[in-house]
Order: sequence, then structure tokens, then C-alpha cells
Amino acid sequence: MLPFVLKFADSPVESLHRINAEMQREGRREALDLDIEVDVQIELYSQEIDGAQTAQQILQEATESAYQEFIGFLRSVSHPVEFLPFGLLQQFSGRRYCLILSTARSHELFDMCHMQPDPRHAVLQYGGYELTIIARRHLADTEAFLVEPKKHALFIRQVRAEDTIRVYRSSFMNLTRATPPPFSLDAREIIQNVQLELVGQTERAVRIEQLLMFPPPAEEATEARITNCPECGGRVRPLGKERHFCLDCDWDDLPLLKRTTSCPPENN
Repeated sequence: MLPFVLKFADSPVESLHRINAEMQREGRREALDLDIEVDVQIELYSQEIDGAQTAQQILQEATESAYQEFIGFLRSVSHPVEFLPFGLLQQFSGRRYCLILSTARSHELFDMCHMQPDPRHAVLQYGGYELTIIARRHLADTEAFLVEPKKHALFIRQVRAEDTIRVYRSSFMNLTRATPPPFSLDAREIIQNVQLELVGQTERAVRIEQLLMFPPPAEEATEARITNCPECGGRVRPLGKERHFCLDCDWDDLPLLKRTTSCPPENN
């Protein structure tokens, strides 16, 4: 999964048709549709063609180069925040984002959450949001980026000569302002907070399991205690854990003793 939209261009200048969501919310219909001319002339990748390479392979390598350009773009435009900015994200309707981490940090997160390290299935449900975890080799272990995957678009085009294919790109285009900007985070904070959250869940589960296995005794669960005599209202003194007697009258809740009668001794 790419954290940006990849578009293919046929000419050095492409037209991007965009709906201005801000004007749409304001009800200004005369300015909803915007046509933007996009310059697709920045050289991205070039490769000589040989028998072992195909145009599709070259395109894949060019896409990888575009990915690296996107990381550089994020480093320059992202807003620094602490942990995951759920408070800021609540202002927007989207619930799906890409969390880009280094390969080492991604596998650390996979191990903690018992996830398979496969980008197609590496989705973390956290804080009411769906986070697709993306591992990148060239990120520092302290770096992390949170991106709305359809916010930015990149145009690329191929120019094929006799023995060379060149790939050109545009700048990254902001498709809509109705989504949050990209955020830069400290990967260590993410790992620590997720770990604390998982530890808290485990402790809560253990406490519940212990209560189910070892319920509290009845006297601990019962908060009502006899403090006054039910007959005279006087002072009551406990006798053991369960019995009481009154100091002012003859009331008590001691069990009745069974009386036994003995037979008179037989006369010999």
C-alpha cells in the first residue's frame, strides 16, 4: 500500500481536476471545480535497457525512488506532534491512516501486537483508528510519520529512448484540505505507549481472571456491619468474625446450644 496516490502522465504537463472541499462547505458552487496544471518534468529515475530487465521492472524501481522522494517530502512538511494526535484527528471524518516506521521499529511493533509482518495485513486497530503499518528501510529508528493515504498525489511519466527508459515526476500535490496534514512523531514514544497500553490490558485481564478464580470472601464483599443492637439500640461488641452481643441488654446472635438430658444412673 502506498501512502500517496500515484498517477501516470502522458505529457510533460498534466491537468489535475480537483474539487475544493472548503468552498464546497461554504456553498460557493461557482468555484468548486479547479483545473491545475501539473509540471511532470523532474527527473526521477533512468535505466539502460538490457535483456534481463523489462519496462515493468524499471517502473517498480522508479516507484521505489518516488517513495524515497515522498519520505523526504514528509520530513520537510510534516507537523511534529507527541505520540498519536487523536485529539487533532477527531476534527476530521477519516479513520484510516498510514503509520510509516523504520523496518526495525515496525517489526518491534509487530512482535508486541502479535501481527504478521506483511504490509497487506499489517493493520493495527488503535484508539478507534485503523493504522496500516508500513516499514521503510531508510528511516531512522526514531522517525515515524502519520499520513492520510489519499491526501497527496504524484504524477510520473516514462520516456523511452532506443536503449534507455527515463522516468520523470511532478511535485507532490495536495488533493484535499479536508484531511489532516502529515504528522511526524518519535517512534520510541509510539512503541512505549503501545507497550504500556498492552501491559495495562494484560493486568486488567489478570485481575478479572483472579476474581473469577478466587472470589472475595462473603464477609469482605459485605459492607453492612452490625453496629447497634436491633432490640435496644445499644452498643454491640463483636465476638469473633460473625457473632455479636449487646452490652446494654441480653441480645446476641450466638447460635442456640442444644441441651442434652442425661439419664440418671441406674441403681445397682
